[in-house]
Amino acid sequence: MGAIILVVDDNPDLVDGVKLTLEMEGYQVLTATSGEQALDVLGRITPDLILADIMMPGVDGYELYDKVHEDERWVQVPFIFLTAKTNKDDISRGKEMGVDDYITKPFDPQVLVSVVRGRLKRMAELTGRGPVGDPMSNLRLLWSSKIGPVPVPLIALLIVAALVGIPLLFTQPAGPQNAYEPLRADVNEMVLIPAGPFTMGATSGGNKAREVNLPEFQIDKYEVTYQQYEIFISETGHSAPWGSYPEALAGHPIINVTWEDAYAYCEWAGKRLPTDAEWEKAARGDDGRIYPWGDEWNVAYANTSESGVGSSQVVGSYPDGASYYGVMDMAGNVWEWVDDWANADQENKIIRGGAWNAVNKWAQTFAHNEVRPNYAQDSLGFRCARSGD
Repeated sequence: MGAIILVVDDNPDLVDGVKLTLEMEGYQVLTATSGEQALDVLGRITPDLILADIMMPGVDGYELYDKVHEDERWVQVPFIFLTAKTNKDDISRGKEMGVDDYITKPFDPQVLVSVVRGRLKRMAELTGRGPVGDPMSNLRLLWSSKIGPVPVPLIALLIVAALVGIPLLFTQPAGPQNAYEPLRADVNEMVLIPAGPFTMGATSGGNKAREVNLPEFQIDKYEVTYQQYEIFISETGHSAPWGSYPEALAGHPIINVTWEDAYAYCEWAGKRLPTDAEWEKAARGDDGRIYPWGDEWNVAYANTSESGVGSSQVVGSYPDGASYYGVMDMAGNVWEWVDDWANADQENKIIRGGAWNAVNKWAQTFAHNEVRPNYAQDSLGFRCARSGD
């Protein structure tokens, strides 16, 4: 599992945005909307890193930092200010206190991720531990350690390995493992979605349930693959998201593409990106289901963080997770761009479906998230659509 990060800010929207950004990178995220709430969380679990705002009512960021570093349980936990206080005096005060880093709002999500990664890596170097979730690094540390003057014997390592390995035998994901497979014969197939109404959105939260009536359209049965995208690259000269074509990933969904990249591919293919409503109908059907296959979560039906695979899989690897209309991988594997802006200010585009490193709530058919259109990362891809037959 990824490192545990505590995010503290009195702006719930910012907390949700940071949480999504970090969860998409495989981190486990705890949240608090006040300093008092953060201390309550800390009383129950010690995170690997704390991201906190400064200007909060009650216990503000400065006081939270002091309380954290007065307690021996938390004194080694990296602490980063994430704040709108940008003048030199504020930054100097934070650094003089000993805060590990200082990120000012508004911030680039990729910068945030880089700072978090760097701080966790530095902490691992200082403690001699491998990164969270890296058992080999921690076994190497154990190998070099001693119990008193006596080196840890090999038999102890074997016992540890056995104890770690036994539960893994029973927790292997039911889905397929990461391996090369030839491109599917039907990889270019599209699914016809009939005209008519469906329920879009959730019964709670900001994305309220409502009836939407759509004309007939088609949508790709699978997410666009590396091999399909490579043909587009070779024919158009469009920039590639790789240094050299990764043939072993030919049948995996293409990743590290921006919204503009996805739009250009679909246009080249004589298609377009699906609208937000089209994507949801293709995933949800006309019976309002929560997941593409039905209302109950099943870890064997989708490649999300619960599966433990840790990477994308060949498209169509989870046939039992097909949607009402037979569209594949609309829960997990990789996030997917859609055409729509998230709001009127046209800053962010909507992404759908969750991914291999996102928890299953983001794989719900109505789950609705957003990022800037120039954003690209290793769990974000797309599929195309077109109108009519």
